[in-house]
Amino acid sequence: MEPDTSFLDQNSDESAGGPEPEPVVTPKELLAWYSYAFASEVFAVVSLTTFIPITLEQLARDNGFLLPDKTIPCSQTNNVTAPLFAPSPLFDEGRCVVYFLGHWIDTASFSLYVFSFSVIIQALTVISMGPGADHGSYRKILLLTFALLGSISTLLFTVVTPDIFWLGGILAVIGNVSFGASIVCINGYLPLLVRNHWEVRRIVQEIRERRSVAADDINRRSILTSSASPTTERTPLLLTPAPNTDPTLLILAHNLHVTTDRVATSVSANGMAIGYLGGILLLMVCLGIVSFMGETTFSLQVGISLSGAWWLLLSAVAARWLLPRPGPPLPADEGGYVTYAWKKLGKTVIKARELKNTFWFLVAWVMLSDGYTTITSTALLFAKTALHIPKTDLILIALITPTFAIIGALIFPGLQRSFGLTTKGTIVLLLCLMLFIPAYGCAGFLPLFKDLGWGGLTDPREL
Repeated sequence: MEPDTSFLDQNSDESAGGPEPEPVVTPKELLAWYSYAFASEVFAVVSLTTFIPITLEQLARDNGFLLPDKTIPCSQTNNVTAPLFAPSPLFDEGRCVVYFLGHWIDTASFSLYVFSFSVIIQALTVISMGPGADHGSYRKILLLTFALLGSISTLLFTVVTPDIFWLGGILAVIGNVSFGASIVCINGYLPLLVRNHWEVRRIVQEIRERRSVAADDINRRSILTSSASPTTERTPLLLTPAPNTDPTLLILAHNLHVTTDRVATSVSANGMAIGYLGGILLLMVCLGIVSFMGETTFSLQVGISLSGAWWLLLSAVAARWLLPRPGPPLPADEGGYVTYAWKKLGKTVIKARELKNTFWFLVAWVMLSDGYTTITSTALLFAKTALHIPKTDLILIALITPTFAIIGALIFPGLQRSFGLTTKGTIVLLLCLMLFIPAYGCAGFLPLFKDLGWGGLTDPREL
């Protein structure tokens, strides 16, 4: 594929009344961006996918009753557990239900309802505040506001008791919505950091200098031609060699394309790996706390609060060193950021037929993200309620996931380059690998695995 050189036709002389150049990214600013990944992903790894689901279920269980008569408290039953690496069939001690909003619901369903509701509120919030992260100077303000709101709501988990288990659901909704909104803001920085990365800006400067030299050569040849033939018209500029046909410029354009792609991949992968590393570190700390406190519900709440404290403290680095980097102003006569957001969404929906690639990309992303979120949000609940795995073993399972996520984030970009895979090809490969998980789980419905007592996620060891 030929490199895109259309940007070379733009006026690059910013001193001639053009916009002020954006500041070059410094190592401190890049560190600040990484620090927020290190801060916020801890909430995702420790709280969102591990501690909050099983804590909400446990708080509801401590206030629930066993079916069918709803007279025996769930907390008074002998909750049989199965060690992670010991064979054990599925248990059935009776469904535990809790009275919530006028209905009896399964205690595991309470956690799922909370997360489903939080995703809806998160979507509405992200759509409404999206332009604020892209236009004007609100990106950093929104980032820090949602970080503060999410971390404080997470810190408050220690005050929740089984009698007010619903408060845990409210705090979880606030935390999840704030986390999602802050991720939109921090990801909004990524293209700006890549565009102004010192390696990218160095090549851009070389292109500008080369364009200036090429333009001077054209003007000089034009003047010489005019002086040598005073009775003839000056050679039209369109007939002279264009700067974009300069082989050196084409090489620089190709280098810019390659460098931009490499920097974007590197920064993104490093940020994800650093975030998961933070989650692993705090999970190890929480494993010791839960074990020391006898696997109580309060020990899980302490772990959630620690992730909130981690999120709050490390966000201070982003507040100190991350530049505001304002975006372009909001288009005139749009009636404010929220109004503009929903108008833009409506126009996008109307034009969906004209934007087929974008439309199908969004459809695919909704299916992918919803499927992946369903797997991560239900895995530990299934392990706790169906396989009856102890809380410390659940944390061990949670440790496995981010550990291999780091390995994947660091290895797959190298594999992509080694085998010459396109980004789309790599995504398709990863999706096929991911599809193995639900397919294997569905195999558990087959009589063969039921008779064996192993396979299809019917045994704790398979997790």
